[in-house]
Amino acid sequence: MTEQDHPDGQILDQLKQDAGHAPDPLRSFRNRAALVGSVYTISYNRAIVAVYDHDRETVGGIPKCMFLLAAKQTDDGAVVLLRVQREARLPTSAASDEIRQKGIESSGNAMPWAQKLDEWVRDQVSLHALECTVLGTFVIDDDDRFRYAEDIHNYYAVNELMVWKPDAATLERIVNHRHRTNDILADHPSNRIGVTRFAAAEPETTTKATFRLNATDMLKRRTVYLGMSRSGKSNGLKIVAEAIYRLREHHPTHRVGQLIFDLNGEYAQDNPQDGKALHRIHEVLELDRSDEVATYGLFQPEWDATRKVMKMNFFGDPLPPGHNWDVNEATDALHQLMAGREIIKAIMADETSRYTTAFRDADIALSASIASDRGQRVRYARTLLAYQAALAAAGLKLPEWKPSIAGLFSNDLIDAMLDPEGNKTSNHTGDYLQAGKMLKKAKDEKDGQASVSWQQLRIIFTAMNRFVHEKKSAFAHFDDTYTSRSSKTGESWADPRFRAIIRIFESHNGPRSFQVANEQHDPDSKLDFVDDVVRDLQNGKLVIIDQSSGEPKQNQDAAERIMWKIFRSQQERFRKASRSGEPQAKDDIRDHMLVYVEEAHNLLPRANATDTLQTVWARTAKEGSKLNIGMVLATQAPSSIMPEILSETDNWILSYLNSEGERKVISGYMDFAEFLDQIGRVSEPGFVRIRTLSQGYTVPVQLDKFRIADQDADLPPADA
Repeated sequence: MTEQDHPDGQILDQLKQDAGHAPDPLRSFRNRAALVGSVYTISYNRAIVAVYDHDRETVGGIPKCMFLLAAKQTDDGAVVLLRVQREARLPTSAASDEIRQKGIESSGNAMPWAQKLDEWVRDQVSLHALECTVLGTFVIDDDDRFRYAEDIHNYYAVNELMVWKPDAATLERIVNHRHRTNDILADHPSNRIGVTRFAAAEPETTTKATFRLNATDMLKRRTVYLGMSRSGKSNGLKIVAEAIYRLREHHPTHRVGQLIFDLNGEYAQDNPQDGKALHRIHEVLELDRSDEVATYGLFQPEWDATRKVMKMNFFGDPLPPGHNWDVNEATDALHQLMAGREIIKAIMADETSRYTTAFRDADIALSASIASDRGQRVRYARTLLAYQAALAAAGLKLPEWKPSIAGLFSNDLIDAMLDPEGNKTSNHTGDYLQAGKMLKKAKDEKDGQASVSWQQLRIIFTAMNRFVHEKKSAFAHFDDTYTSRSSKTGESWADPRFRAIIRIFESHNGPRSFQVANEQHDPDSKLDFVDDVVRDLQNGKLVIIDQSSGEPKQNQDAAERIMWKIFRSQQERFRKASRSGEPQAKDDIRDHMLVYVEEAHNLLPRANATDTLQTVWARTAKEGSKLNIGMVLATQAPSSIMPEILSETDNWILSYLNSEGERKVISGYMDFAEFLDQIGRVSEPGFVRIRTLSQGYTVPVQLDKFRIADQDADLPPADA
């Protein structure tokens, strides 16, 4: 991209042309902007500007937080950038107050008191002052381009600084100046996301400038969008997501994977009020959806035929027949089962009963030691079958394959269960007898498959739990014989893991503790959807997880599992890149990802949390930069976010916050204290204050409304 193609270069050229080809743009602004007054006094941080009512009226008003430019009337190569903060009093203010008092008394409140003043007196009283913050200095560098410094070099007690209100072109140059860079795609064009707005009451004739977002500011960085509900946060996030997506508009390889957890379905579902939703973003570039967008949800609606259903096979695939299977082969077969296991553990997180907590906390992961020990493989297969039987008992939809007990239960064990003498003092002799007969019948089948039904397994393991744990059963005698004759390690036939899993059958309510997992279960699923999510992100797609039909706890657990997969996959990419020793090219953003988190206060560690790296959200927020993961955190409660995260946040979007306590939190960052009054008073949706990595100061902006062309076409009915 040439200098003329860059937005900064275009504005500079326009300034030069409009100023009669002036040698530099700092001189040209004096011919374009409106002179409003002079600097009464100035220091390193503060300036008092003297303004007459006439000049204020001529320029269309000077709202709070407006940018002003202070410079000499003749060029000295520098312009001081000011921001209006509040009214100030001049030494003559007391005299002006007396004149006002006399004018009011003279008018008797029957007419405007100013009409009672002589014209020269009126002019005298109309002189007032504005207190302004000194933001910094624009100077010209050696290659004739603006350079911004965040301070001033010097000031004089007797100064010659006049003050101008910027015209539209100069204002656009100010609000879109790139002060610093993310050092990624430095020359890419920015995207419009709104226009400047300094007051909610400003008229349509007010001078405005287009505000452009440097989309790469979001990459590898933390972004917070702070504002009350109904303040336009969702629309703002759509605008940001579109700007990131449009990076590929100028170069097909500039694809950033974006992930949005859609709590209310407003990103993944069209509606008559807002038109086409973000999931149609591919249409703005007329690209094929299959390569650009992927939506996920708990079901597939009629209007989204390509949506991927977020379900998995909690049963996994059956282990290979026999017990000489390869560990890697078994790992592949049980991939979805292990993922489902994590979901069930999360569902049971609040369980306190000993039989449910034992089941929840048992580790059923495959260990490397199994590879060389057939006995360990048999033990593991037995535990796994008990776990799968618990899934069936919970009411999860059954897989097509039939379970088998082949090689898992010895004749000695079955005989112990059927032994009327050994179990004669037990209260569950009938249960042991019934289960033993089922096991014996299955083992005696002529086809050798030893098949049983899932219902039979529930009966068997219910009895097995009692048999193993009851002191009056024949199990103790059987186990003594087993450990002395058959066990190579001296370990009980019922190892601790098996005992923990079968404890779930102690009560009929045991499996019911996680039966809601059925909503995320599909026995026909071939792949874990989380793997698909990561793959889509790695391919640079916009991925939207529609969670509008899910329960809050399930949504949170699913989001956390997805994030861990993303985090670990990016960790592996980082390690591979580190081992290769080759630096990543600045124009290579193919491994970058951006995650949007609404209601972030529900996921991130609280401000007073002690274990700051326990959750994946905290780790990603803290470590995501080196892994090329950017995060956009939206919340109405900045006080709930750890200060360590906020202090390392580079991009800020601030809208209406009605709580003084929440506003106080942000007052300690950047220059936001200067906007607190407006943030607490003006509640109009989309009216925000933006400070990004590229900017040296905050800009008030009215965000555009997110729209896709032909937004009224092909929409679902209002009650869909």
